[in-house]
Amino acid sequence: MKNIDLARELKQRFRKQSQISSKEVTEVLHSLLPDLSVNTIAWRLNQLKKDKLLYQIGRGLYTFDYKPEFSPELSLKSKRLYNRVKALYTGEIVMWDTLLLNEIAGGDISKYWVFLALNKDELDALFGEMLSFSKKVYLQPDKETTARYLIPQDEAIILTALISETPTERSGDYLSPSIEGILVNAWFEHEQYLQPIGLDIHKLYAQAFAKYNVNKSKLLRYAARRDKRKEINELLKTIE
Repeated sequence: MKNIDLARELKQRFRKQSQISSKEVTEVLHSLLPDLSVNTIAWRLNQLKKDKLLYQIGRGLYTFDYKPEFSPELSLKSKRLYNRVKALYTGEIVMWDTLLLNEIAGGDISKYWVFLALNKDELDALFGEMLSFSKKVYLQPDKETTARYLIPQDEAIILTALISETPTERSGDYLSPSIEGILVNAWFEHEQYLQPIGLDIHKLYAQAFAKYNVNKSKLLRYAARRDKRKEINELLKTIE
């Protein structure tokens, strides 16, 4: 049976599901191709992915709907800031900003805020070096500082501690969280930083999953790393 015919049969079997598990796929393939070995069935599954008849969206999760990958491309303004900071600090820096959130969710945030995550032991030293910058710099501000001083700023830089195992993507010299990392970070920073300046966290997640290929397994692993797996998983259930 040709791959396109296998895909057509799978779509028919799972027409009411937005995603299917590898177990479900292999069970159907085995029923359609009973003479094939387990290894050959796995090979046919890989061929369906290679031929873009089936798309993997997580560990053991698939869909038939193509969605592009989200590339966290920093703006020229953010790249210039990144380069300036790298002249002061040679360690790893992961950068994301509100422009990326607008790109995903559709542009509800008018402020330009940049989040720089790095080794927590180096935060104080870098903060001191950056106090001469024209943009206001905040070092892990608490709720009171955020409300009184950060919220009024149209442009600001926020220094935070880099969480180990943050999923990242590199674009040239620049390192940013992957879309999974951005979504978890946004949830984590939502109440203090982002909701007050107009971010709808439900809309952000709904738009991300509607527009892009988001690896749910990777997202939930990072959410678990930040002790928020249960809460974020509940949010995902509202958009599925």
